[in-house]
Amino acid sequence: MPHELDKTEILENLKLLSDWLRVKHPGDVFELTLVGGAAMALNGFKEQTRDIDLLWPNTLPEPLANGAAHVAKANRLSPEWINTNVANILRRVGFDKLPGYFHEISRIIDVGNNLKIKLIGRRALIALKLFAATPSYTKHTSDLRSLKPEKKEIEEALRFVLSIDDDELRRDDLRIVLKEIGFDFDELIRTIKG
Repeated sequence: MPHELDKTEILENLKLLSDWLRVKHPGDVFELTLVGGAAMALNGFKEQTRDIDLLWPNTLPEPLANGAAHVAKANRLSPEWINTNVANILRRVGFDKLPGYFHEISRIIDVGNNLKIKLIGRRALIALKLFAATPSYTKHTSDLRSLKPEKKEIEEALRFVLSIDDDELRRDDLRIVLKEIGFDFDELIRTIKG
């Protein structure tokens, strides 16, 4: 099972990555936009996460991939401790189709003079967690609870999710997940269509 990373460990691993990049690629500057559990942990919404999910870049440049592999080996992390899995899913959807709030940044962290970390905004975190949530995998539902979304934020998130996947099975899953966090799917649908 992958090691859970807390806020301090996330930053320490990113600092090690920055140091490695400074030595191996002097003068190069990199920028990462974090989503998922790492963005939640660094913003104080949860304690730990298994990995760092990136929204941008949607493909790790070779220097970052090599540096991440070095950090993984040095600290006995999963080879996927930093990954573009979310970016790859959203690339299939089309980055141009993402709501404007996906470009909102809640915080910027300069890990080093060569590595800048941007944390995606809360509304996009809510949308992505609702997109990932299923009744059988409760981690994302728990994360949604930690974000304490308001009705308007859930409406935005639901609009986003249904723009990607609006089949009946997905609606059934959303009905269950939303009920677990205190929202009525059918009422939300009426408001969205209304």
